[in-house]
Amino acid sequence: MLSILIPEHNYNCTKLVSDLARQCKEAGIVFEIIVMDDNSELCKAENQGISKISGCVFVESDENLGSAKIRNCLASMAQYPNLLMIDCDAEVNDESYIERYLNLIGQSQVVVGGVRYSSERPSSDCCLRWIYGKRRECLPTEVRNKYPYTSLFPFNLMMEKDIILRLPFDEHFKDYGHEDTVFGFSLKQNGIKILHIDNPLIHRGLDSNETFLYKSLKAVEKYVTNPVFQSDELISQIKIFSVFRKVQSIGLCRLFAFKFRFTRKIMEANLCSKYPSLFIFDFYRLSYLCYFFREQQKIVVNSNTLK
Repeated sequence: MLSILIPEHNYNCTKLVSDLARQCKEAGIVFEIIVMDDNSELCKAENQGISKISGCVFVESDENLGSAKIRNCLASMAQYPNLLMIDCDAEVNDESYIERYLNLIGQSQVVVGGVRYSSERPSSDCCLRWIYGKRRECLPTEVRNKYPYTSLFPFNLMMEKDIILRLPFDEHFKDYGHEDTVFGFSLKQNGIKILHIDNPLIHRGLDSNETFLYKSLKAVEKYVTNPVFQSDELISQIKIFSVFRKVQSIGLCRLFAFKFRFTRKIMEANLCSKYPSLFIFDFYRLSYLCYFFREQQKIVVNSNTLK
């Protein structure tokens, strides 16, 4: 018995649901597919047809729940003890996808299938997300199993229902960035076994360069704005945060903040080009974190002065 849970926002996932339902029926299992719309403005009419597919239901939320809370809500709605979580912008490209997961039920508490990207280079307006995904997320199974808790993507994973009920996603995370790392860290602290396998889905919903840059900057801001990142052990799991700590410890935070202010436009020109540099992308985020950290400090100092 399997519950497939798909959080959806402004994306037509009818083909994904249809492909998954067909494979479940061919496998002869009891299943359900629940798609939950997170207060979208687009694609609602198309996705409402999901409820007409046998074993599937489309649920609409009248408020924006965010990436963490919607996963927790889906888990609480699920009927069956094994959950398969899939992002709405995924594509099934293997006829054995469901069968491969079914063969591993009961062998590991969490099974992560992985992600792939199209081999065809996209248009220049979304190259950055494609290159980042291919080079940073498409890791070999042996590498992911070596670092199982830091390679956990909720994009495509199966887990036992009781795990997410006991250790839900942190609902402080409403948007992009690090909720998967925090969830993985929680699993590690509680001794939950994770197995990474080669059972990927293709990530189709590529953000534009501008959108991905915006999301990436909001993600690094969480070092300052989200109290969960006071944990040294958790920070060690996130490379950019641990590098920031080192930069801060040797007194270079001010210099990096200065670099961000005066080279931001130059860096963005490269990152929005057809051949963006991931080295520049890393420096862009790190220098922005230094800049944001210093600006937040100034706000605190000024606030204290006015008291």
